[in-house]
Amino acid sequence: MSIKKTAHTETELLAIFKKDGNDEKYFSKFLEYYKVSFDEHFEDNKEWTDDDFDENDSVQASALWCANDYIQKYIKLIEKGHGQEWAHEMAHTAEDGERAVYFVHSDLETINPELAKKELLIHTKALGGDEYFEKHYLLLFEVQAEPEGRIETAQNYSRIFKEQVAKGKSEIYAHHYADLISYGDYHEIYCEEYAFAFDNAISENKSEEYAREYADKYASALVDIKRRFGISDDEEMIDFAIDKVNIYMKAWQYARKNPLKDFDRFAEIYENVYLSRCFPNEIPENISTEEFDKIVLEKTLERFNK
Repeated sequence: MSIKKTAHTETELLAIFKKDGNDEKYFSKFLEYYKVSFDEHFEDNKEWTDDDFDENDSVQASALWCANDYIQKYIKLIEKGHGQEWAHEMAHTAEDGERAVYFVHSDLETINPELAKKELLIHTKALGGDEYFEKHYLLLFEVQAEPEGRIETAQNYSRIFKEQVAKGKSEIYAHHYADLISYGDYHEIYCEEYAFAFDNAISENKSEEYAREYADKYASALVDIKRRFGISDDEEMIDFAIDKVNIYMKAWQYARKNPLKDFDRFAEIYENVYLSRCFPNEIPENISTEEFDKIVLEKTLERFNK
């Protein structure tokens, strides 16, 4: 009989479990995990003789180490308020840290979205961040595919958000600026202009869909100008860029109400018609903006439908 491939008895395992100071109510979970680990290690080493093992190594020693490691993680998670399913998966996964949370949450979400949401909230609360950290950390699980860096991103968001509010910025501005800048992937000018444009759009009672589209177009146009050395104060160029964004949004609004097969072509025609008639703001005094927009739309549709 192999000494190196002989499982501990249940009595031996209970004694070890108690000696380590564990609550006996978790013993059945420990025992279950030990048996699974032993079977897996035995299968991996079934062709080995006792001489093939190192002096202090054995199938049962490896199984015991795995069961001890598992149960310590499991108990900590249960004591934090997590349910058995989350605690088991987190204690069992081969992933570490944020990757473990991401993949366990992702797998659970496909099976039980409500439970996944509940467990993630418990995990978030345990991280010890403020309300802005918690809100953004939870949001990242909806919008960010990268498993790592979520804690740092949410910490940055909370800090930057509060800094912007302290400077007198609105919460809408502060949120979008902090959201973008905390990733570290966007130019600061883009972040500033996006937040400014989004805030303006919402203050004018535009929809969030409109605000997102407008803010991205506005920020993209201005960052291309302002980050260029030597012309960052060229007001005429900036004004022209803003005019083109506003024209684009008129075309965008029409397309939202009247779906088009080739919006890009429509928007290009609309801009050409609009600029050829009105730039730089030379609208005849006897025509209203609404009337002018109607004329531009009619001529655009004429060209578009040819």
